[in-house]
Amino acid sequence: MSIELAEYRERRRRFADCIGAAGMDAAIVISRGGGTLDRFANVLYLTGHYQSYAYLPETPGLFSGRSHAAVVVSAADEAVLCVSVPEVATDRVAVDDVRCGDDFAVTIAEACRDLGASAGRLAIVGYDVMPAQMWLRLRELLGFEVLHDLEDQLAALRLIKSPAEQSLVRAAAAAGRRAVSAFLNMLRPGISEAEAVAAATSVAVADGAGVYFAAVSSGPQSGHYSATPLPGYSTRLLEHGDLVRVDLGIVLDGYLCDFGRTAVAGTPSREQDRLWGTLTDTLDRVIDGLYPGMATADLVAVGDRALASAGVGNGAAGPSGMYASYPAHWGHGLGLGWERPWLVSSEPLTLEPGMVLAVERAITLAGVGTVAAEQNVLLTEAGAELLTAGPAGRWT
Repeated sequence: MSIELAEYRERRRRFADCIGAAGMDAAIVISRGGGTLDRFANVLYLTGHYQSYAYLPETPGLFSGRSHAAVVVSAADEAVLCVSVPEVATDRVAVDDVRCGDDFAVTIAEACRDLGASAGRLAIVGYDVMPAQMWLRLRELLGFEVLHDLEDQLAALRLIKSPAEQSLVRAAAAAGRRAVSAFLNMLRPGISEAEAVAAATSVAVADGAGVYFAAVSSGPQSGHYSATPLPGYSTRLLEHGDLVRVDLGIVLDGYLCDFGRTAVAGTPSREQDRLWGTLTDTLDRVIDGLYPGMATADLVAVGDRALASAGVGNGAAGPSGMYASYPAHWGHGLGLGWERPWLVSSEPLTLEPGMVLAVERAITLAGVGTVAAEQNVLLTEAGAELLTAGPAGRWT
């Protein structure tokens, strides 16, 4: 299961149209790999290339641009892939002109010149991952004052997933489901958070996925996203009646699965059941209310009304004694990373078939704790296709 080379080329053609429409000669698209799974997306999306070597400081004559890769795309749909190490999976990369040199900035600058890009008509995607040192070198070599930002244009191309991408998203979600199920099956008194994470990540890795993050909290820390900032979980032993939260992110063939659950170590109390049931009922109303052509703000309103009707306050306890916890949103888009639409009332995007969404929320009840849950869904012409239902029911 993979993306065909022809699809990468078609993506690049559409991006070349964006470059021309902006009045630019070419765009430098830069991404960071190096084993990280958060900012590799744009170069992979356009070329099929992921830079696997870890970041190392610029060391002239030895290391240059380590962990980074760039593709220079012209408005005429020509492309040069610039890599910082001479290891490229040529059978997976949809670019004929691949260049590697001792000075990464020089490699990029030469590609820009060869594609006929003038200093005043150069665009950029990847401001946030280009080191300042590299920026200064490129400005020195190319003579530009500013680079036109085309981040939004490329992000818009990535919003709607092709049939091939949808298959990869489903596969990533299936691997994520198996991993989270393994985590939940470990939860009992005397087991540590770390042991439960080990069970989950071993399943994900066996499926060929990379582990992006595992955020776990339990017992008195259930109000926190994670027990510890690094690595995101602790060796704390679970006690009977502990609420245990997990949010697991994995990446399979580049595509992200990001979802979570809350469970109890042992037998849940009546109040724990009430808290969990309120959360899942609310999220069900949001998911079941999804339809193509819906304004994002309207979906947010569905969720807000569901919270209010359940007596859940916003920032302070409502009639139920519960309140919606941080973060105050209903989720976000997914793909080769976190993407729009952001499920907040200020998001202007319309929800369209082919978008992948992570729908999430957290609710707190004083004296009981915090529960959080998240589902991944693919929006189709018929509505929401739930990707992360558990083996024994939607929220298992």
